[in-house]
Amino acid sequence: MKKLILIFYLCFSTVMLLTSCGGSGNGDEKTNTRKMDAKLDTLITNLAACKEQNTNCDAYLNASNVISLMAKDSSVKNLIDDLFNGIAQSTSSSRSAACAHAINFWTNNWDYYKNPAYGRIVLDALKKEKYDENSYVGSTLGQLLSGWLVSNDTALLNDIYVVVKDVNTEKRGRMEIIRLAGKESFAKPGLLDILVDLANNQNELEEVRVTCLNVLWRTEESAQYQKIENMYLALLTSSSTAIVGASLDGLGYMRSAIAYSKVLETIEKYGANEDYCSVSGRSLKSYISYEPKEGIDSKKAFKLAVKMANNKTLKAYSRSNYIYAIEAFGGNEGKSALTKLSAGSEIEIADPAKQALQRLKNNSL
Repeated sequence: MKKLILIFYLCFSTVMLLTSCGGSGNGDEKTNTRKMDAKLDTLITNLAACKEQNTNCDAYLNASNVISLMAKDSSVKNLIDDLFNGIAQSTSSSRSAACAHAINFWTNNWDYYKNPAYGRIVLDALKKEKYDENSYVGSTLGQLLSGWLVSNDTALLNDIYVVVKDVNTEKRGRMEIIRLAGKESFAKPGLLDILVDLANNQNELEEVRVTCLNVLWRTEESAQYQKIENMYLALLTSSSTAIVGASLDGLGYMRSAIAYSKVLETIEKYGANEDYCSVSGRSLKSYISYEPKEGIDSKKAFKLAVKMANNKTLKAYSRSNYIYAIEAFGGNEGKSALTKLSAGSEIEIADPAKQALQRLKNNSL
């Protein structure tokens, strides 16, 4: 009798386990048996065969048109589920990327981000990818997965954080998740501190560190804001051009008052260097733009921009990066500086100066 009870229990448990697996969408079919809509399957198969997922490929154009129409057609059922299941069932990186691309750009409905099961499908697919210089599959999957950075599913979030921290994660996918982080995802505990650690880690890939620095300024929580300001300020002394540049950019976007003097000093030091002129001009423009802020004398940034724009140790094209900061300052002083620059013989800076001057004049009408 005991043996019969044990056998019954084992059979019942097996059935329950099997029926609980699969269905990532509305649960009506298992992921491992679900068949994609035939029309959609053909579109995805052809799209996956494209060398590049862009308009150079006829299959891309066809898929973009037809899947967009399918997404708007109320008679089409399970489009989203089919595409996610397509990723789950895929044994081909290119097919996974094709499904992810379709979800990213053509379904016009982002309710799927509320479903953690879909996020886990994408996470698992990304974890299988290996970096290939010629492949952007990881990037496509990372872009899609970034949508779950605001998920309320703690387990999924923590697993995504593990992938972000892991140096073995496919590089482009990892960087894409970081690139798309914003204030909403920083409001969730954990991610901001992870990115700060990566940004400060000299053993980390420089391009990953820069990607972190390029987004951390987006935080709006006061304690985090101060932490990021201090980090950028410390990194202005880095020996890496890319790290210093990203820090100048970040402080400019934040319009950091505590770092303002150091930013001007750094631009004074490096601003005539071709490796720094673009980010230096952008940082000065950020500080000048928008409403006045206590601790920021925008005229100092304007004067520095004029000085750099006239520094002929730098090529005219590179000096033109400072035009936008001068234009942002505007007024009679801005117009006067642009008038002088536009009268010069170097067309690479004279023409941008003329255009900026005209924009100022148009805005004052």
